[in-house]
Amino acid sequence: MTPDQPSPPPAQKKRIQFIDLLRGWAVIVMIETHVVNATITDAIRATAAFDVLQFINGLVAPAFLFASGMAFAITTRRKVQDYLSFGMPFFRQIGRLALILVVGYVLHIPKFEYEHLLHETKPEAWLHFFQVDVLQCIAVSIILLQLLLLGVRTERRLYLVTALMTVAIVAGTPLVWQIDFSGMLAAPLAAYMNAQNGSLFPLFPWAAFLFAGAIAGYAYLEHAQRNAGEPGGRSYAQTAASAGVIMIVASFLLHPVGVTIYPVYDYWHTSPSFYLLRLGIVMLLCAGMFLYETRHGVRQSSPVTLIGRQSLIVYVVHLMLVYGRLGGESFNDRVGRSFGYAEAMVTALILFALMYLLALAWERIKRGPAPARYALEGIVLAAFLYVFFFVRWG
Repeated sequence: MTPDQPSPPPAQKKRIQFIDLLRGWAVIVMIETHVVNATITDAIRATAAFDVLQFINGLVAPAFLFASGMAFAITTRRKVQDYLSFGMPFFRQIGRLALILVVGYVLHIPKFEYEHLLHETKPEAWLHFFQVDVLQCIAVSIILLQLLLLGVRTERRLYLVTALMTVAIVAGTPLVWQIDFSGMLAAPLAAYMNAQNGSLFPLFPWAAFLFAGAIAGYAYLEHAQRNAGEPGGRSYAQTAASAGVIMIVASFLLHPVGVTIYPVYDYWHTSPSFYLLRLGIVMLLCAGMFLYETRHGVRQSSPVTLIGRQSLIVYVVHLMLVYGRLGGESFNDRVGRSFGYAEAMVTALILFALMYLLALAWERIKRGPAPARYALEGIVLAAFLYVFFFVRWG
């Protein structure tokens, strides 16, 4: 095989469990994060302990994006020829990404009511609708990788260019965040560039976490291939952990340089140093998940991996339960910032239990007869459309 030829898919097509472990951990902590953000009192928010909790919770999005990038690399290795030849897996992938993108925007809809959107929604509400959240960031970042693969034609070139893009995004984020794109691009596009229009997960810098995950996934596959199809060996965990430590050390060494060279230096939002610190910690988490899988094994029924496999439906439904407002008040509105740690954690545990049951039910449905699954999906879609077009919430 020459460097310009696509790598052949491995014989094994089973799921790689440590990626599901990482993604499952991210979703579980995400549930806690959203409950805490919605309910914890202002007095607790002012404490140092809450700052520590927020730092830990701040690793959720980087880990979730990183795991999504790794999953992309694994899927691409298995289906690269189909992607390059525009086979059915390519169109299924594009359809799945389009669904994720649509769901991301639906979660930001000003009011789930057609007449309200048509006649009563104000421009400020539409700006909120266009804000980029993690689902839009994931979908658009992977679409960019899919298009890049079509251009460069090989995995090796794909990840070389992706590495350059990652460096450019990380280094350019402090500068890009100072530009007001609202006068240069349409509002939906400007929202992908920085946070000036309220986006929580613009491509700068968040796409760089997904791209880094894709590169790490490719490195894992290459390592596994060199070890005759074995799952990478312990040396992969050592390599990932070493890379994580190097990134963490580099983050502290580069911090004084960043302060000097950037006109505006926001450590917590845009700095390359903070990106490297978080990515380094995620790499250590990844190495830990890999070691856990190789040493102890992971059951298919494990709650963490189950949540990881069904992360999309869990993500959407738990957000609807915490922040959703079809007509009246949401849970967030009712509770406000009135909970202490005990109440918040009990609420998070209850929500996690509900999401586990949802993931378990959905997985069983997906593994059942296809006609029954399609019928259920059609019923759910019809119900949402009926509510959207015909129900008035007052």
